[in-house]
Amino acid sequence: MSRQIISSADIRRMSQIQSENKNTGQAVFQATRDTYSDRLFKYIPAEIVAGYIFAAGMLENLTKAGEISVFQWGLFLIFLILTPLYLWRIQKVQKISQHIISALSFVVWVFALGGPFSLFSWYNPVYGAVLLPVFTLAVAIVEAD
Repeated sequence: MSRQIISSADIRRMSQIQSENKNTGQAVFQATRDTYSDRLFKYIPAEIVAGYIFAAGMLENLTKAGEISVFQWGLFLIFLILTPLYLWRIQKVQKISQHIISALSFVVWVFALGGPFSLFSWYNPVYGAVLLPVFTLAVAIVEAD
């Protein structure tokens, strides 16, 4: 299964191309629109989140508060930048809107885990515990085009 979201607009474009290809005798590819569940899984950059969790776990060995802050923010930014790069280069996702949604998903996951956001005095883990399921379930309603 490809990681790129297949929307209704994509199906229409594919149908037009296939009708043109029928005239030339080329093979016809049958695609279906992604369901809510498909989008739910495709929008979450699970490999990036897993890599971040592993690397963040290694940071717990740092003892100086200043070091922890710098490394947590640095790690967060590195993985945030890696999210669209990974989706584009490895998973072959071409849709900009899907890259944006996946990057937002990564930010929400890190916020729910605490990450560098936990360094702020206003941060409460309950915020992330509420935001994560609400965002994850709501974002899958969107069809990336």
